[in-house]
Amino acid sequence: MIKMNNGLTATEEFKRQYNDLVLEVFGFSFEKWFELNVWDENYEVYSIFQEERIISNVGVYKMKMIVNGIDKEFIQIGAVATRIEDRGKGLSRKIMEHIFKIYPNTPAWLWANDSVLNFYPKFDFVPTSEKQPYIKVNLQRNNKSLIRMEITDSKINDYLKNKKRFSNVLDCKNHFAINWFHLINIHHKDIYEIPELDLMLVIKQMERTLMIYDIIGEKPVDFSEILTHLSFEGVDTIKFGFNPEWLDLECSFEDVKVENSTLFVRGGIDLDKNYIIPRLIRT
Repeated sequence: MIKMNNGLTATEEFKRQYNDLVLEVFGFSFEKWFELNVWDENYEVYSIFQEERIISNVGVYKMKMIVNGIDKEFIQIGAVATRIEDRGKGLSRKIMEHIFKIYPNTPAWLWANDSVLNFYPKFDFVPTSEKQPYIKVNLQRNNKSLIRMEITDSKINDYLKNKKRFSNVLDCKNHFAINWFHLINIHHKDIYEIPELDLMLVIKQMERTLMIYDIIGEKPVDFSEILTHLSFEGVDTIKFGFNPEWLDLECSFEDVKVENSTLFVRGGIDLDKNYIIPRLIRT
């Protein structure tokens, strides 16, 4: 039998088992995310048990998206995991079939490990690609404030809850819980604040490239104002992990592929322009 849990129904025992499974298969932990108590009904976990132990699992994140300025419902598939000793029994396929009986007409996407690229076309997923927005710059150190934030800072929660600036190309409105997962597990050292502009940024310098994963705030802002606060020496390229057309700047675009994974879409995104699926809403 396939059982569904979400943040409103999951027991402490289920959370412990689920965490054990993702640690075994993927090597990351939900423990700190669970402690934040941000798991709600948007993230559903479909599991097969054997003797009260999870042996296979698929996660579904119900996403309220903006696509070309129109609100649309999507689901994102993730945490497709089966314990090593239970693989080859068709368990993941059984769960996927169950999910698409519940969401038969809802568009969906996922990132597939390159070792399982033949699995997802069985469910009408097709491989597709994104375009990475970027600009060329010549950053210099300056005296304007860019303050690194500790992951324990209560203002992070406020920034995420109060976010009002979204892309009309492609963005997610119910980003809160999944943003927290990324900040805790991946970007806890990459969070900055520009107090004068009431902005929180998630940024990381990689040699001559500055990756801006997100810019989070309530008020309209011109990127030229932000640029004067970016004190990262030696940077000549800024890449954006989101669609930045709302910042009023002209971007170039290049092909992008996340290492060892391929984006698959079911039902289409219906965009005829360059886009990237925001990095901080990916599962």
